[in-house]
Amino acid sequence: MRLIIDRVVLYRRMIAVWATFLLTVLVLGLFRVWTNAEYALAAIVIIPVVLVAWEGGIRQGTVAAFIAASMWVVSDLNTQEGSSAAGVSIVNGIVRLLTYSFVAYLVARVRTLLRQQSELAMRDPLTGLMNRRAFLEAGAAESSRSQRYGHSVAVIFLDLDNFKKLNDNHGHDTGDAALKAVADEVRRVLRVTDSAARLGGDEFAFILPQVDKGSADVAGRKVAAAVAAALAPFPPVTASIGIAWFEQANGPFSVMLKETDSLMYAVKREGKSGIRIKSFAR
Repeated sequence: MRLIIDRVVLYRRMIAVWATFLLTVLVLGLFRVWTNAEYALAAIVIIPVVLVAWEGGIRQGTVAAFIAASMWVVSDLNTQEGSSAAGVSIVNGIVRLLTYSFVAYLVARVRTLLRQQSELAMRDPLTGLMNRRAFLEAGAAESSRSQRYGHSVAVIFLDLDNFKKLNDNHGHDTGDAALKAVADEVRRVLRVTDSAARLGGDEFAFILPQVDKGSADVAGRKVAAAVAAALAPFPPVTASIGIAWFEQANGPFSVMLKETDSLMYAVKREGKSGIRIKSFAR
């Protein structure tokens, strides 16, 4: 549901940007014809081209550049000045097309780099999962949605057992391989709407929004089975897992995460390598 809403918002924004671009191009073209090309306003149309490239990327920016340059050629050919020098109008249009396209490329490239940097700042570099900061932000947002709309949410906390022994006996490269294997398996079994993070060291956590108690139980056991399979090549490492299902978020996400963490530590105290599930009523 959240992905659908995000896509709808994106489409609406793109429609608004394209509508602004086309309206600006049309007005400038008509104004140029009406004034018989007395005013040079070619630079103004760069602004909506930039907006299209920023929101839509290089391809859409290039299309916008072509439309803008074509507008100048058509409007110039419909003036007395342009009709007497059609070749000049076409050459000017080509120059404008190259200029607009170059600007669109630069803008789209800058936006891509900014997105990549933003993504890196929110990702764990080893596993590609969310880092602690991103996970806490996602959790706070999900907690707010749960309280506002009254839907349930589950939180899973996972800690690897005997991970230090693996590092000591086989080296940190082997330990990193185990962490990556866990991340890959968990990513495979979780839904696209779920959030997965490596909080640091050998700790992982997951948010399952809008999931009933039975489904949270099933999802937690799927995660446990996937992690067990991932860790099979890395003895003696196992996993202790706590699963907290909230009928509705009942406080800050930090409290919800602490409750889940406590369940995981209860598994640790009972001998490690297990699951403990607890439900929290509305």
